[in-house]
Amino acid sequence: MRSGHIVKKDSRIYKYIKTLITNKKYLTTEDIMLMLEKYYRLPIKVPSVFYKYKKLIKDIRQEVYKERRKNKIKNTKKDRSKEDERI
Repeated sequence: MRSGHIVKKDSRIYKYIKTLITNKKYLTTEDIMLMLEKYYRLPIKVPSVFYKYKKLIKDIRQEVYKERRKNKIKNTKKDRSKEDERI
């Protein structure tokens, strides 16, 4: 993760953002920012904080989507092998 120096990977905020992106259908970056402001009292109106977390959200989103692609590929391979066994 490129933004490792911004927030540690195991921090509460990192995990919170990752679960939001993973579990919700789709949340915009602004929606996530508003939630962070509400629950973690982050001063999102400060530009440096805004851009810091915007970058973090972008990186986490890429990571989650990468995991989804891996799982999708893994599942399609399993399905193909099951089909081969049936034949």
